[in-house]
Amino acid sequence: MVARRQFLRYLGATALGVAATGCKLGSEYDVRSLAQPEVLATLGVAEVRNIGQRYRTLNPSEASVNAIREAILGSRPLAARLGLINPPVAALVRGDFEHGRTVALDGWILSVTEARQCALLASLTT
Repeated sequence: MVARRQFLRYLGATALGVAATGCKLGSEYDVRSLAQPEVLATLGVAEVRNIGQRYRTLNPSEASVNAIREAILGSRPLAARLGLINPPVAALVRGDFEHGRTVALDGWILSVTEARQCALLASLTT
């Protein structure tokens, strides 16, 4: 028979194990993959870079590659941050639009995630 205290320890250890293994990010969350916003195919590299540079100028706390990546990862839903789910970046973009998390940059309305992706591209290519 398992005592209540033992059961709680096992339960806690299991939850930590699941969270630790689930926290592994997919390859689409590496810096190079994140720097490929879907708008790149439509707008081209030069325009995306300009948008990204504008975003970096307006958000100096997100001017570095690491800061931008952390901002994208930190904006994921709680379940993703806990490692329970691993949504594709496109789902983050859709979620931004659904919740009104958009920015207007150089005449374009982008989701915050897209704008950060543009900023990441600008950071990596300047």
